[in-house]
Amino acid sequence: MGEEPDLGTVCPDCHEPWLRPTSLAGRYRCVNCLHRFELRSVCPNCGEHSTIVRMSTTALRDCNACGASMLIQT
Repeated sequence: MGEEPDLGTVCPDCHEPWLRPTSLAGRYRCVNCLHRFELRSVCPNCGEHSTIVRMSTTALRDCNACGASMLIQT
């Protein structure tokens, strides 16, 4: 009938669209599987360094070099 609603960012663990920012800058929590994640400045996949704008709600969560997630589970 129409477009699916945007439910949010996809969780790297359970792959459901329920990843939400917490009250701490650069921290996220999935409201589906309850796992916590931290946004890192160094890609865990390729080691490329990126600048993080921690106070932004639109912070990029993917590496500019390899496209991997910059989120690590805490």
